Amino acid sequence: MFDLLIKNATIYDGSGAPSYVSDVAVKDGKIAAIGKELGSAAETVDAEGLALAPGFIDSHSHADNSILWHPERTHVLRQGITTEIAGQCGVTLSPVPAGTPLSICKSLVGSSEYGDNFFPTMQEELDAVRRMKMGPNQAYFAGHAAIRYSAMGYENRKANDEDIANMQQLLEDCMEAGALGFSTGLSYTPGIYSDSRELIEVTRAAARHGGMYVSHSRSESAGLFKAVQECIDIARYANIPVNISHLKVVGKTFWPRCGEMLAMIDKANREGLKVTMDAYPYVAVSTSTTSAIPARFLDKGKEAFGESLKDPKIVEEIRKEIFEIDDPSWDNSAYHVGLDKFLIAGADYTPEYQGKTYAQVGEEWGMDPFDAMVKLLIANKGQIRDIRFGMCEENLEAILSHPLCSLGTDGSFVKGRDKMSHPRAFGSFPRFLGRYVRERKIMSREEGIHRMTGMPATRFGLTGKGYIRPGMDADLVLFDYDTVIDQADFNDCFKPNIGIHRVYMNGKPVLQDNEPTGILEGQYLMRSKMR
Repeated sequence: MFDLLIKNATIYDGSGAPSYVSDVAVKDGKIAAIGKELGSAAETVDAEGLALAPGFIDSHSHADNSILWHPERTHVLRQGITTEIAGQCGVTLSPVPAGTPLSICKSLVGSSEYGDNFFPTMQEELDAVRRMKMGPNQAYFAGHAAIRYSAMGYENRKANDEDIANMQQLLEDCMEAGALGFSTGLSYTPGIYSDSRELIEVTRAAARHGGMYVSHSRSESAGLFKAVQECIDIARYANIPVNISHLKVVGKTFWPRCGEMLAMIDKANREGLKVTMDAYPYVAVSTSTTSAIPARFLDKGKEAFGESLKDPKIVEEIRKEIFEIDDPSWDNSAYHVGLDKFLIAGADYTPEYQGKTYAQVGEEWGMDPFDAMVKLLIANKGQIRDIRFGMCEENLEAILSHPLCSLGTDGSFVKGRDKMSHPRAFGSFPRFLGRYVRERKIMSREEGIHRMTGMPATRFGLTGKGYIRPGMDADLVLFDYDTVIDQADFNDCFKPNIGIHRVYMNGKPVLQDNEPTGILEGQYLMRSKMR
């Protein structure tokens, strides 16, 4: 007798092959058989009219920065996501040396929200995660910010040979602990202080372990092409697969050049390199407001930066660099997007201004948006999260429909702490299926499922995940392809998704009718299970 039998489902097997109607039997956490007249089961579900897919895989998550405070990750399961690929953008909780000031720790992960649970080694972090009961499966990259800080502090300088050797050893340790590879956030401090030589040499440590390099690249606006070329160069000279994180073009000035950027990636792949991408289905960015500040002002950490803004001379220097100099070597979003399009999403010390733009706050205070931003950064010790409306729909569809693009949320949310968040943390996967696949028809339904399942499973070497085949893990999503859609928006990120009926992990129901069952089946996917 089987443990579970799902009958009459329209099966999307994760490969992109045509869907078909059949039954799926589960035994001991695995897919045991596919076909008709399979026999009896302890539980039988009639799925007539519903789609059955492998559990969705979030190619770009920041779960590692919040899972210790919110292990259930219910908002993730409600999207049908059963595995998260975290440790992204170079920001991780390890390896951070013992005794590091808390203000620096929080600068390394770009947030004031995540308490003081940092770890001297990745092995210690993973040991803590493995001891937890958690919702989705987790797999982590090792982050450049913590590795660079451990080797050479928060300094604004190029790495020397000794620094590089130390970083290589730290990354070796992370890879041996079970990291998927190496991630960077090159528009954030301290990653922005690195050069290509440092990145290539350090990345070789991940390449030796068969790992991958993933990057929030150096620029998504004025320096876009140099940033993409740097990722291509790392793929070439470190001999490693590269995934460009949340690929996008930010700033109206640069929107017409999206096709050129995609052509660069296509050319690299024709040359035999492996350069891929992920994206989320929204036209707004969410990040730390300090990423809109020239990096040279941030080399003591964000709390110290907030204090420095009390000096009018420094404020005027920043104003000049943003609005007069506009150096293309960094992402000057305040200029190219506009502070009237920066929505304040997280301000711990001034929560009353969440949901307003810097322009709206400035109007309320009788000052320009830049001065309002400065005043709020001082009040919030240099830590504010914002949402920036800097992308366009045409480019978003071009990127999502590219054959090398998988789906990610770039989501970061902690239940009970965050009162506002980018809706991508809650609705990315139903939105992609409903708005872009079903309504906009940017690809077939089968291909849409492939981008969320088989493609990332293969890309990240996730054994047993991503496909409905006998012997695979029984991580499954039962949903209505004709109605699935997100409802979360920028005013209310907590609106529930529509159309996700059931989510199974290892054959056990973890979500039914949009409600968690209390069963927590998540595991850390150790490197021994990777490619």
